[in-house]
Amino acid sequence: MMKIKQRITWFLIILISIPTLAFCQDDLQEKTKKLEDSIRFMLYKERPYFEVVNYGANRIQMEDSTSLDYFFEALYKLQNQKEKQEKSTQVKILHIGDSHVQADFFTGKVRQLFQEDKRFGDAGRGFVFPYSAAKTNNPFDYKTRYTGTWTSQKMVSSKHQSQWGISGITVETTSPTSTITIEPIEYNERKPTKIDKVKIYYPILNEELFEAVIIAPTNEIKSQKMHPDGYLEVIFNVPQTSVSIGLDKTDDIQTHFILQGISFESNEDGVLYHAVGINGAETRHYLRCEDFETQLRSIKPDLVVISLGTNDAYPAKFDDVAYKGNLSKIISQIRNINSEVSILLTSPNDTYRYKKYANYNTQKAEKRLQELMREKKIAFWNFYQIMGGFKSITEWQKAGLGQYDRIHLSQTGYNLQGDLFYEAIEEQYQNWLENQRPK
Repeated sequence: MMKIKQRITWFLIILISIPTLAFCQDDLQEKTKKLEDSIRFMLYKERPYFEVVNYGANRIQMEDSTSLDYFFEALYKLQNQKEKQEKSTQVKILHIGDSHVQADFFTGKVRQLFQEDKRFGDAGRGFVFPYSAAKTNNPFDYKTRYTGTWTSQKMVSSKHQSQWGISGITVETTSPTSTITIEPIEYNERKPTKIDKVKIYYPILNEELFEAVIIAPTNEIKSQKMHPDGYLEVIFNVPQTSVSIGLDKTDDIQTHFILQGISFESNEDGVLYHAVGINGAETRHYLRCEDFETQLRSIKPDLVVISLGTNDAYPAKFDDVAYKGNLSKIISQIRNINSEVSILLTSPNDTYRYKKYANYNTQKAEKRLQELMREKKIAFWNFYQIMGGFKSITEWQKAGLGQYDRIHLSQTGYNLQGDLFYEAIEEQYQNWLENQRPK
């Protein structure tokens, strides 16, 4: 694909250069746009084309060409061993963000593209949270049911306090008879992945907490193990279609339970795409999560994607220096666990404040992200410029890609964002395979 793109690009340059003197600049731009549209159709004809998208900006930016090597090496190993039908390890991606991630439209599309790619495969749904029990919006590819009374604690609220992990949200109960059930369901004609293994994240070293147990027939459970990184791991003999969590009070000192999240995984080779986000999240909020590094260690990601900035840059007085500093601290936490892990920043999309004030702050955020890309030697995907830059959300809204609040995208818009993100990663991966991979 990369070679085809290069040939077409040179063809386009030559074709445009010959008749430049024959027509005015406006004609040149119009003819160039038509050629770009034709090329777009040839390369991605299976996906819809949108006039509002700056497709030329859809690429992964890197100051250091090796920024994604750790991730690409893992992808290549998976791809190569699947082709040889050998046993392989799973490739793990952690994507953290805000409301754009909590709903899982954008990240769900990226997960689908990775897992339906025959080169890679499906290693499970990954991290989930019972958002419905926390009285907030749940992703559409699983249902949450619960009994008893559960209260939520969110890192975004200054009034809340809890022992948060990577999700930045917990649900808590004081009743040992409370339960939570999560059932993956078919969504967008995609059937749920089987559950061979589940990890229940909670502060297991806290002696005042009830113990988590899986509600399932004994003969369907192969093994159970408490891990010091703060989770109960249960491996099943029989793949599960849903998981129910109960509680066990084994000592009088135990008074409550705190659930930090759950991971659904399969035994298959493939990509495990964890997505964690919470409405209203800013960079500073993730610094409140004391179990962030501990849970990061348990996940062992090959790639961490950070999509934060929409809420940081929303107020009229945006402290872009603090924004950059907070991101730098998050990056340091990630590298404390693995100094070689690939890190990819994504810019926030264009927004309006209160639906009517164009937001100049996103440009400041974009600048700080580019600085971090250079200083930290990490990768950057500039969705802000791909959208069209300043005030582009209004055009996306007119095209049915943006919501009325001029902050969030429509479901179609998030699907497009996922397509674009995957295309950018795929193009960079192909370039790495052809030019940079050690032979």
